[in-house]
Amino acid sequence: MKKIFILMILVLTACSPAASSTPGSFFDSPAPVNTDLAPAPIILTIDSTSEQIQSAMLYSAARWKTLQMEGTVTWFTNGAPVNSFQEKIWLDPVNSRYKVEWTGILNSQDKFLKFSDGVTVNNIDMNSGQVDTGVYPVSAHVGQFIPPLVEGEAHPNPIWGQIGTPLAQLAFPSDYAQNSGIFTPLEISSVAGREALVVDWRFSESSSPFWKMWLDTQTATILKLQEFGRDGSNAVQGERVVTQILFDQPMDPSLFAMPASLPAAVVPTQIGSSPIVTESASTSEKEAGELYFFLQPRQAGKSIQLVKVSGVCVFDPANCPALEVIPVPFAFNFTINALSWSPDGKYAAFSYSDHANGTPTKLWLFDASAKTWTALAQFPFIDPPFWSPDGSWIAFRTQDGLGGEDVHVMHPDGTELKNISTDLPADGRPYIMDGWYTENVIMRSALPGREGHVYLVRAANGQARPMFDTLLTKAPFVASPDISLLAYDEYDYNTQNHLLKVMEPDGANVLTLANFSGGSLYPMVWSPDSKFIAFNYYKSFTNGEPGAEVYVVGRDGGNLSLIYKGVTVGRLVFSPNGRYLLVEETTSSTGGHLFLINLATLEQKILQAPGLSTDYDWYAPSWRP
Repeated sequence: MKKIFILMILVLTACSPAASSTPGSFFDSPAPVNTDLAPAPIILTIDSTSEQIQSAMLYSAARWKTLQMEGTVTWFTNGAPVNSFQEKIWLDPVNSRYKVEWTGILNSQDKFLKFSDGVTVNNIDMNSGQVDTGVYPVSAHVGQFIPPLVEGEAHPNPIWGQIGTPLAQLAFPSDYAQNSGIFTPLEISSVAGREALVVDWRFSESSSPFWKMWLDTQTATILKLQEFGRDGSNAVQGERVVTQILFDQPMDPSLFAMPASLPAAVVPTQIGSSPIVTESASTSEKEAGELYFFLQPRQAGKSIQLVKVSGVCVFDPANCPALEVIPVPFAFNFTINALSWSPDGKYAAFSYSDHANGTPTKLWLFDASAKTWTALAQFPFIDPPFWSPDGSWIAFRTQDGLGGEDVHVMHPDGTELKNISTDLPADGRPYIMDGWYTENVIMRSALPGREGHVYLVRAANGQARPMFDTLLTKAPFVASPDISLLAYDEYDYNTQNHLLKVMEPDGANVLTLANFSGGSLYPMVWSPDSKFIAFNYYKSFTNGEPGAEVYVVGRDGGNLSLIYKGVTVGRLVFSPNGRYLLVEETTSSTGGHLFLINLATLEQKILQAPGLSTDYDWYAPSWRP
């Protein structure tokens, strides 16, 4: 099989909520940290105490305003390097700007770019030109962040939470200084031309070292970090080394702009626009379902709201009831993802923090009929959840904010919470979750590098097995609702072609549905009856004018039709009866709004309902069946 492509968002050990392709909050930014309140700088020496080392690390962010560094990250198995990558990093936290270049140098030629100008966040695969764009959340506008010290809690730097790459975290040593434990000075050394105090950290005097750090004696920035196995063997599992570092250098805004060198895209030929489904006589209110989404105010002082609109408004505007605001037990201050509905539409799962600092995160269960919210679980950070096809399990990925991650499942009544990721190979961590296949969770490694196994992890007992006999490139496989086919984007690095393909769950009978040159394919969704796939094609990012095109194609490759043209598309959602496709356009001429395509007539219209105003941005839609 050829190389299968997916844009890898470089949140390898990220401690923030999962990135979204739609806006988070635009509330006024939190007041910047008053670095004048930081204690006097501590110059680290071989005689520094554990408390002095910890304090220097906690207040390190107050010692610099901009930072540029580069270095390498290497992971080991049994003492041998198995993956190695190079990072170049530019940090301007006062202006919420960053840029990271990531290049594979062992077993991989992958090259990724992630950057933000303080307003938008862009993740780019530089080999293919695929771009994932989102909004920089207001919760990460923290400047020279100094974490609050709360017993039993960790508060990772929100800026690094947006970056997520291993070397970049060395610039934020406060992430490592919030644990109780012992820092022991070992010797004075030199890294990247800077004087460094070598320190190890352990839980107690009797425990083995957990980390070994080379701390810049002037700023306490980590210049080198070794991570050891938790089995007490002192075997190095990972090493991050800074080879060059510069403090407080001026940074031109052009550093954080979209590069002009991305590969151009070519729109495919011989694609028409034909009706997808046959118009039915009528649609009942039950068939119509309900649309849930978020209203983003454009004026300061107003709050984001969760609202619902009856699906009747889609096909019978004359009988459309008024928009309804859904009460929630928390304020929307952080990145928001769509509600995840149970197959029967009775409940929605939603991960969100009700704490002012964004952690811990709770997994909430929303009862749509009673309009009640129940907290089922709590972890430092929880990614968006997935329901099993039969509605008996909710799966979700958790992160501890210090590099650890696991996948858990539980029943919607809150019972049988368990970790199901312990059976996965340790050298593939961290893992990400793509969804469900029957009673199994589909998981794959998030480590850069094109090839690896896709695993099926059984919810009942956590047993993991490769989904296919052969290694595949790390790409999401989207299972059809009837579980008969898997859809995926196969990217050929030589020709730069994207091939939308389907295959049977055992890897047999591969069929190409569409072929595009350059650009990117994302997202892709199945219709409820498993007959069609809708997907978005980004055709150009090289001239500052991105273009999004939404297509629908039959599962057999027939009737490939262009049904919508826009600028940036976030989500695609089929109506419960499969007659309409909802398109989340994040940058339309009137702002971020929701558009509907009648798949029988290809008529396009903006969503309308009494009380729904285009003075707000609308985003993160879900369609309750």
